[in-house]
Parts: sequence; C-alpha cells; structure tokens
Amino acid sequence: MKYIREFLAYVLVLALLCLDFFSDWHIWSVIPKKVLIIIFIIGLFVCFVPLKKLDTMANFWMQLRVIVFLIVMIMVLPLFGGKSDIGLSLSQPFFLMIIALTIFQLRMQWKRAKHEKEQEEELKKQQEKQQGKRKK
Repeated sequence: MKYIREFLAYVLVLALLCLDFFSDWHIWSVIPKKVLIIIFIIGLFVCFVPLKKLDTMANFWMQLRVIVFLIVMIMVLPLFGGKSDIGLSLSQPFFLMIIALTIFQLRMQWKRAKHEKEQEEELKKQQEKQQGKRKK
C-alpha cells in the first residue's frame, strides 16, 4: 500500500510538471487549470500523509527519492520540448538556491537518522546485557 501511494504521488507530480511544461496540450483545456491544480495538490497531500509514524531513516529515503524525481523531471521535460511557465529551470539562480538548501536539509536529516539508529543499537546492546545478567 505504501508503494502504491508513493507511485500515485509520482504520477500526480509528473502531471503537475506536465501541466507547467506543456500547458498548450489540449488535455489541459478540458478541465480548468485551477481545478486541476487543486485536485492534484489534494491528491499529493493524501499520498504523502503517512498512515503510521515513519522512522527517520525511512523518511530520509522517501524525501531523497521525491527530490531526485523532481530534479530529473525538471531536467528531462525540456528535452521533450517543454518550457516551464513558472520558470522551473536548472539555470535559474533561485531554483539552484532551493536545491542547495534541500541538499543541506537532507544532509542534516541523514546525520539525525544515523545518530538515532546508533542510539537504538546501543539501547539494544544494553538491554541484551541486562537480560544476560538476569538469566545467570
């Protein structure tokens, strides 16, 4: 179920990016753009709201997959002839700053997840030692 929701989120993100990069497609004129955007955003919220609490490592990997997907799509869609109406481009300084901040945030989250994992392992070792003492 988790992977189906994540896959649906990727499809919705791709649809939003196609709406931006290929705004002249006829398919976008069938339903008003504002309605489409609202539907896509609600769908993304539904897909990304976790059903259970994710551990920090799983959360890190999910965020990394989403960010890599976005960056790859922003690089690939112009190769198919698309042009972003809102200016999503790797040549925009503002967009490059956002990528840099995202990488910094992911790096901090990786350190936090790694530290949390080390603490859990240390706690398990301590519990095993205590159980070993009780059995003697």
